[in-house]
Amino acid sequence: MKLRLLFTTCILTLGLSTNNYASKKTMSTDTITIEKATYISLKSKPETALQLEEFLHNGSIVVRQTEPGTPLWFGLKENEHFAIFDLFYNETGREKHFSGQVANALKENAPELVKDGWENGVVKNINNFDLITTNHFNKEKILNSKVANLIVFKVKPGKNQEIELFLHNASQVIDATEPQTYFWAALKADADTYAIFDAFPDKNGQATHFSGQVAAQLKNKADNLIIGGWEKGVITNIHNFQVIALS
Repeated sequence: MKLRLLFTTCILTLGLSTNNYASKKTMSTDTITIEKATYISLKSKPETALQLEEFLHNGSIVVRQTEPGTPLWFGLKENEHFAIFDLFYNETGREKHFSGQVANALKENAPELVKDGWENGVVKNINNFDLITTNHFNKEKILNSKVANLIVFKVKPGKNQEIELFLHNASQVIDATEPQTYFWAALKADADTYAIFDAFPDKNGQATHFSGQVAAQLKNKADNLIIGGWEKGVITNIHNFQVIALS
């Protein structure tokens, strides 16, 4: 496949290993700000799930080696569905990512790998976010994440300021009470659409998070703040992912 040749050439040319990069490029949240994020859901064709998973593994390596403006890139799997979640320092970094080697390789290989191809299977599923807040994370820990969640929800009219204050406060509670929540980010897509993305070392850390203070506070406030309340506005919108590639 062309994608394998592309990635192999890139890796050999740049000569970087995962471990070396992680140790030298650990990001300080005090000096560099992440402002943007993108989530793309993908569904493989029945016969190409393994190839798409391999693509995501290889893609994470190329992102690490060629995209300094993409500080975090997750390849995710939920049953037969796949996804990419990535973060950028700014809009320029996002634009460079979407004109980069991985995006071009995905476009070229989408007719073979992705159900409905490039336009209907990838482009239509791109969701762009502004980042509201994160926990105070350590990138080296994030690179050891094995499971992740994404929750997308809509707030009730007039509740934007209240939900954003809640999310800012929640990030501080995560810092103080959840050492096994390696990454927690609050995101905003538009005037009434928000999301939370978080990553954990294992299912125990994930379970601790969902039985923790932030989850309990969100449950208590959901009927007032979120369309559909706790059950229909939050629980039904939780994606449980296995992290299959990470950069």
